[in-house]
Amino acid sequence: MRKDLQFTMYDLRSKNRNLFFILCSFFIVISCRHDADEQAASPYFTNFFTGNEADVLRGINFNMTAEDVKKTEQSRLYETTADHLFYVFSFPTDSTAFSEYADVQYFFNENNQLDVIANHIYLNDTIQRDQLQHTLSQDLSKRFGKPETNTANDKVWTADFKDKISGKKYNYTITVERLEDEEDPEAIGVTIEYYLKR
Repeated sequence: MRKDLQFTMYDLRSKNRNLFFILCSFFIVISCRHDADEQAASPYFTNFFTGNEADVLRGINFNMTAEDVKKTEQSRLYETTADHLFYVFSFPTDSTAFSEYADVQYFFNENNQLDVIANHIYLNDTIQRDQLQHTLSQDLSKRFGKPETNTANDKVWTADFKDKISGKKYNYTITVERLEDEEDPEAIGVTIEYYLKR
């Protein structure tokens, strides 16, 4: 084989190898990013936020009565008053020294219709808290669009739901913030509040 032709063939193979290497590297980076996004989903999100996208939270919707909520909510009922239901949700146990749990509070108006939901999720460390906040923000932004920020610099999403009985559409807000517990200033976690707009 002629030397000039041999050099050209070698040069071509070398360029093909480089192109192949670049393409492989690109697909590996894309794959890693995709895996990282999937791994970033907080287990506290996937365990606690059940129900379908038509529900406000955990199979519950606004305007439900206290009796309807009792039939639907699967957590342990801790306290009940005329206008308030307080549930405690326990996460699966792990090897940590402190238990991680959530409280779920449902508030009812004068017509016995649900109009406020408040959750406090208590976690062991700030890494878990930040991961849960990130997962929540991703999920809510995907469902309801870009959030606004309130005066406390918390993220607030506006959403709507259709009442199954009346067929009427209602707006509500979802606020996500870091947990602040006056009784336990060192508590770590996330607060999520849902407010029905009339």
